Amino acid sequence: MSESLEWMPQVNKQRKTINVNYYVGEELINIKFRDGQKNFKLVKDAELIFYNLNSIKGQDECVIAEGEIDALSFIESGIYRVVSVPNGASKGNAKLEYLDNCWKYFEGMKKVVLATDGDEAGLILREELARRIGKEVCYFVSLKGVTGAA
Repeated sequence: MSESLEWMPQVNKQRKTINVNYYVGEELINIKFRDGQKNFKLVKDAELIFYNLNSIKGQDECVIAEGEIDALSFIESGIYRVVSVPNGASKGNAKLEYLDNCWKYFEGMKKVVLATDGDEAGLILREELARRIGKEVCYFVSLKGVTGAA
């Protein structure tokens, strides 16, 4: 993570932002700029990938979080094999280009914990991820903890 001053189109002015850096190996692929009001933008025309992707390379279990801050919270709690979707959840957007771009990291996974929000958009994202990754290996997080297969 880093910080900078960035033009934020949502407010039509420059703002101080935290910058979430998306890497594959040592290569910087994308940056998400986020201001204090939760406005964000990604680098124009950059490839969409999961945040913290390097943490799951060669692993057979991982967590997928809905946001980068959620992923960082898992890391702070000692769970390091966690990635985040790059653009959160939204109703009506089941394209998931980032999953297509990163599919090789999920091949052979034996357990994928889906930690999305409990709102409608989060539940739609959870179901679509489980459908594509394979419901037989997917679990979900609720306020009661990790529960059975999705």
